[in-house]
Amino acid sequence: MTRRRDERGAVAMELVVLVPMLMMVLGVMTAGWRLWTARTQVSDAAAAAARAATLESSGQAAAERARLVARADLETVKAECDPSSVDVDTSAFATPPGQPGKVRVDVTCRVRLSDLIAPGLPGSWQVQANREHSLDTFRERRP
Repeated sequence: MTRRRDERGAVAMELVVLVPMLMMVLGVMTAGWRLWTARTQVSDAAAAAARAATLESSGQAAAERARLVARADLETVKAECDPSSVDVDTSAFATPPGQPGKVRVDVTCRVRLSDLIAPGLPGSWQVQANREHSLDTFRERRP
């Protein structure tokens, strides 16, 4: 006849080990989802800003429009990040018509991770995207 072991407290021990592990896995998955979503949103905002900048006739107006569009785009999609900077390179507006040129927009955002329950995650993570869009070759330009 076999002796049966005392199994009192086995379920409690399993819960003590499994629940924190499950919470950590969920925290890491949520962090990954936030980062992936933010990267997509920042990339789309940079593309929209670059396109909007090429529709302006001067470099200064293009830079202002690009910043406005990038911030509005991130706000519209309720981005998971706080826009840190929108840098616009409008140096192509100084080239004469007939020569190709591109406008470049760099958008940087900070994704908050501090509210997640996952040890080892930083408080925030920086996400960056840049996009270029060609200027109309034969359109008049001003710096």
